[in-house]
Amino acid sequence: MKYIFLFFIFLCLRPEKTFSQNAKIQSLLKSFPSPTPVKERTQIMFLGSSHFGQEQMYKNAPAADLFSAVRQKEIAYINAQLAAFKPDVIMVEEEPEQQYQLDSLYTLFKTAKLKLTDLSYGRAEQYQFGFNLARALKHQQVFAADYYESVSNRMLRSTDNMETFQKGLDFFSVFGRKADSLFKAGLSLKDYLLVINTPQILDWTYQVLFVTPLQLKNGEFASPPPAYVDTAYINKKYIGAEFVSVFLERELKIYSNIVTTQLRQKAKRILVIMGHRHAAVLPKLFQNDPAYKIIRLSEYLK
Repeated sequence: MKYIFLFFIFLCLRPEKTFSQNAKIQSLLKSFPSPTPVKERTQIMFLGSSHFGQEQMYKNAPAADLFSAVRQKEIAYINAQLAAFKPDVIMVEEEPEQQYQLDSLYTLFKTAKLKLTDLSYGRAEQYQFGFNLARALKHQQVFAADYYESVSNRMLRSTDNMETFQKGLDFFSVFGRKADSLFKAGLSLKDYLLVINTPQILDWTYQVLFVTPLQLKNGEFASPPPAYVDTAYINKKYIGAEFVSVFLERELKIYSNIVTTQLRQKAKRILVIMGHRHAAVLPKLFQNDPAYKIIRLSEYLK
């Protein structure tokens, strides 16, 4: 009887205690900062691109030359569609240390004192899309976002589970060559850009370069550039993780360049024009940043 009485007392007291604990938990949760309201988030769109200014892209391939009349017409069409996004900041694949040079070139360009054909690298996406669009929108600047590191994705040598990674890397190269061949044969610039910016291709690129390498162990790097990779601190047992960290470091620094520019400029809509690989990785970082909303390229480029 004594135990029944004690159990009855426990049942009577337990709900009140539970209610008290729940109230404390709710109070604790409410003390956390509120997430950024959706309408206040900065919209960010990525234009992943091939490097059209590199000679191997257009040499002996007139149809791939962005200076040609046909491609210039296509560029004007693409920029008109991107203008509908109304970016208030445009960022390109140049380093902040080169901002002064970028400003000088853009100032000459927007005041009609410089033609892109005057530049040996004038076919490049940062000029054909970045400069042209910025001038059309009457922007005062085009901003640098890059952090450059000259590191090859083929610097891994003889590791465990290398076959899976190598297979993905080889297919990555084959796909790139096929897409480039179609473009050089006359595929429209719009369709080419849409292909390499499809979610399927971007996700697969991320998988090949930033996920699959984590399966690799017990290997080494083949002559990595000492300016970017200090082999004294490389753990060969976790060589795949070391590989990913080298490439992810660059993306994190680019991410930092973008967000700090946004804070300075108080931008609400940002267009980032960079190489295809960056367009595969950077959205993965920004989708976890509650201050940003990612806008797909295909929402505007049609």
